[in-house]
Amino acid sequence: MDFAIDWTRRIDFDLLRSERTKSLNEQIKKHDLDAVLCFKAENLRYMTGYRPLWWPISFLTRNAGIMVADKEPILFPTSGCYERCRDSMYWMNKDNIRPLATMEDPGIVEEEIKKKFIPAFDELGITEGKIGIDHVSMLTLMKLKEAFPKADFVNGDHCVLDAQVIKNSEEIKCMRASSQMASIAMDRAMRKINVGVRECEILAEAMHSLYSNGMEVPQCSLIVTSGDGTAPLRRFATDKKIQWNELVFMDIGGCFNGYFSDFTRTVIFGKPSELHKKIYRAVYEMMNEIKRTLVPGNTNADVNRAARKVVIDHGFKGHDYLGLLGHSIGVSGLTYPIIGEIAANNEREVVLKPGMIFSLEPGIFIPGTPGGGGIRLEDTILVTEGGNEVLTTTPYCNCLLGGSSAGGGHGCRC
Repeated sequence: MDFAIDWTRRIDFDLLRSERTKSLNEQIKKHDLDAVLCFKAENLRYMTGYRPLWWPISFLTRNAGIMVADKEPILFPTSGCYERCRDSMYWMNKDNIRPLATMEDPGIVEEEIKKKFIPAFDELGITEGKIGIDHVSMLTLMKLKEAFPKADFVNGDHCVLDAQVIKNSEEIKCMRASSQMASIAMDRAMRKINVGVRECEILAEAMHSLYSNGMEVPQCSLIVTSGDGTAPLRRFATDKKIQWNELVFMDIGGCFNGYFSDFTRTVIFGKPSELHKKIYRAVYEMMNEIKRTLVPGNTNADVNRAARKVVIDHGFKGHDYLGLLGHSIGVSGLTYPIIGEIAANNEREVVLKPGMIFSLEPGIFIPGTPGGGGIRLEDTILVTEGGNEVLTTTPYCNCLLGGSSAGGGHGCRC
């Protein structure tokens, strides 16, 4: 995180929060809701600015927030964070920050709804309203319905997601910083690659860089895999040692002030085979098609069709391209809108607009290829008025593109 300085303007977090509130207000009205009740950590961050305690699993039972259009939200942080929130969240009325017990126990759920939620709903005048909920445990939902028999509980997740789709100016600044920190971590990870170095050591180098630069959490468990681990793709790091003439696949990102980065580079340690070059060239041209088509006025479907066509044009089969082509990114590391999910063909078609940010991750995976046959490139890309801007600027692997890499090249040891 950068220092506070007096000679230029950096991120205006008060403006960031006020713009998020404005966007969420608009969507609550547009979705015809009387209120939204959120339990997801990223939605609470967006609604209130609350930084939660992150866990390897998603807790829907420790924090909550309620918001009515044109009113300040009520935040229920887990009891262990309550005092810190009242002390530091200066932008909220302290009376609207109220502790919540961990609602894993049925008795606690019943008590918290009675003592916390009923008064809050009464206060906001929504006991008979249409309440949108993002995600919730079944037990909590059952108890809410018992407590508010006249309320209509509906899906409210897309109300909040729609508010998040287009980033405001300060959110974009956060995304730039997050992407820059991930790029620094990627560079350090690449420099760590050497014969006999373990995948987990390369990942440790990236993690050290992320946390040293003020990242809150990694984007996911993060991936460093090599050789045969690239196809079928092994989505975690192991104690496998890097060998000559192997692909090294690195998917790295983190969270900065609530905003996630996510990108991938695949490099060669040693000499690439002709098949390595062929796969890489196809993936590279898929990315070029993405950058050509990810512009205002096009749709996510346009981008997907253009990228998938490249796979076939290069002589690969449709099933050689696996997984998701792209996803929106922001206060969540992966969220709606989606671009090109290979396992389904019914994602909502969305017109691209300035301020949308996506992680695009084209890849081709050929099992049984000596040195590994899985290659993916991934960049975080901002849709702009005039086209788009790539936020993750780490260079691609020149020798896999068929160029010279005298002295090693970026991330390579050719």
